[in-house]
Amino acid sequence: MEEDKLFYYSKSANKQAGKGVNEFVSNYNEYDELNKIKDWRKMLSNFYVAEFTYNGNTYYTAEHAFQAKKIELVDSAKANLFCIESGDIIGTTKDGNIARKNRKLVILDDERIKIWNEIKHNIMKEILICKFTQNKELSNVLLLTKKAILLHGAKGIPISRQYDLEEVRNSLEL
Repeated sequence: MEEDKLFYYSKSANKQAGKGVNEFVSNYNEYDELNKIKDWRKMLSNFYVAEFTYNGNTYYTAEHAFQAKKIELVDSAKANLFCIESGDIIGTTKDGNIARKNRKLVILDDERIKIWNEIKHNIMKEILICKFTQNKELSNVLLLTKKAILLHGAKGIPISRQYDLEEVRNSLEL
């Protein structure tokens, strides 16, 4: 039997679980509570605005925190620009696209790229734990995805399973 699959990205349409592109659910009724929440797919996105604190700084999106942590490998002052407290337009703009566009604020050399590739999944998990545990509505949305496989993709980005987000969901269930 095929596993339930839910697909999301920052501009997902507000459709019922199983009715979105690339989705499958065996029992639509299992997601009745989730379907009552407007734009629940967008809430799963790293670009969704939901203020949270990570490592002593406050961020509007998971994307802001993620890019800050990457840039911190080279320049902690520039990494700080991604948090709200900085007062900088990068950190104070409620748009994860601003963070993404500024991801090349510093260039990682080969050694730092290697380090980043080794730690980035754990970093993302830490960030997602903060995002979802500090925002009750988001935690509820994630739990309401039940045991479904969570998929992400967008125009020009291949579809990928979001193991980090699934692991965060599993940790919330404990």
